[in-house]
Amino acid sequence: MGAWTVNSITRRLYEDDHRGKKAFDTRRMARLALLIAIALVTSLIESALPSPILLAPGAKLGLGNIAPLIALIIAGAADAFIVMLLKCLLSALITGGLSGLMYSLPSGIISLAVEILLFALLFDRVSIALISLVGAVVFNVVQLFAACLITGVNLIVLLPWLMLAGVVAGGFTGLLAYYIVKKLPYSVYGTERTRR
Repeated sequence: MGAWTVNSITRRLYEDDHRGKKAFDTRRMARLALLIAIALVTSLIESALPSPILLAPGAKLGLGNIAPLIALIIAGAADAFIVMLLKCLLSALITGGLSGLMYSLPSGIISLAVEILLFALLFDRVSIALISLVGAVVFNVVQLFAACLITGVNLIVLLPWLMLAGVVAGGFTGLLAYYIVKKLPYSVYGTERTRR
């Protein structure tokens, strides 16, 4: 990833953790608060806008999913799950759409778990955009099956369009997350990136 690597960030965060636990925890809390706020605001704004993907009505670009992906890259799986879970819960509370949690929560958990697995096993061989793309497709597929189970209506006819929407949205958000991470200041990581 240019002048820095995911391995170097992870290693240095680990070293920071053992040098000064209290300082690391403060940075972590501030980072989590910032990422959760970004995820929530982008989700709320996007929910008020019409779908940009014409082939799949109701489909969104998933800009709120950029924050959990960034958390995964710079802080790890635990923080990514915290950001994703709080984004879903707070968004449902603010909008009053608590019933939407039946769709968004299982989809978010499963898709993020797939992204974490790909990131852990293949991050040096595949791009962040591809990981995000797979996660978005999984999200849409799980959400569709959840809708079929909850409503009792066969919606499988929408599957190809939602998978296509996932490819477009996931690729876009993955690229955006990658370039945001490259431009983040060193203080976000709690340490200085390794330079080559």
